[in-house]
Amino acid sequence: MRTVRHLTPPATVRLGRLLAGPERPRLLELGLLPGTVVRVLTRGATGGFVLAVGDTRIAIDDGTAAGLEVADA
Repeated sequence: MRTVRHLTPPATVRLGRLLAGPERPRLLELGLLPGTVVRVLTRGATGGFVLAVGDTRIAIDDGTAAGLEVADA
């Protein structure tokens, strides 16, 4: 299982499963839906990521990145 946490930016991937967690409903609201193409733009010094979904930028922490399964786009 490969997750956003395993990626080296910049990368373009297709989201697979979103693992269960308290942040899952909010991620779905933000457009992080299974099958969506996501660009991983940067990785922060503390392990967080900035993702691009269309014109939207979303910052996530390392724990959330570990819960986003991905496949090649």
